[in-house]
Amino acid sequence: MHRLSAYGIGLDVPSGWEAELSLQEGAEDPDADPAPGEGLVVLHAANFWLPNERDDYGAEALEAMGPSGVFIALVEFDRDAVGSMLFEHHGIPTDLQPDDFDPAALRRPMREQAGLQRFFHSAGRAFCLHAVIGSYHHRHPLTPEANTILSGLTIE
Repeated sequence: MHRLSAYGIGLDVPSGWEAELSLQEGAEDPDADPAPGEGLVVLHAANFWLPNERDDYGAEALEAMGPSGVFIALVEFDRDAVGSMLFEHHGIPTDLQPDDFDPAALRRPMREQAGLQRFFHSAGRAFCLHAVIGSYHHRHPLTPEANTILSGLTIE
């Protein structure tokens, strides 16, 4: 396991997982390492190889994901969203349930994949958690993998 940390986000990355932290497309200075809150962050983590090119919600990664895959995207929103109803949940969702995953929750349904979205705030920052599993039929063994990676996530 290794620790990935940047932009006020930290993640314990287990063996066999890939993860990357970056600033969203359109960030003013992609070469700068902003202090927390000075750029909108995207985190991608997966238990499979991540393609180099991915949109914020990982569409290209989902195309590469097999039935045993788990993909997590954490997408930051503007701090002004923290007070809104959409982001009223406080704290990182780490208690996903197998039946929370739904094939209809994906923008582009692929194979047997299922996904979910959770909006929340933490440390004065607003986020969308987008989690996708490679097989709805295997959601019971795949959901704990998603929860394990989320339990190693910190936000400052």
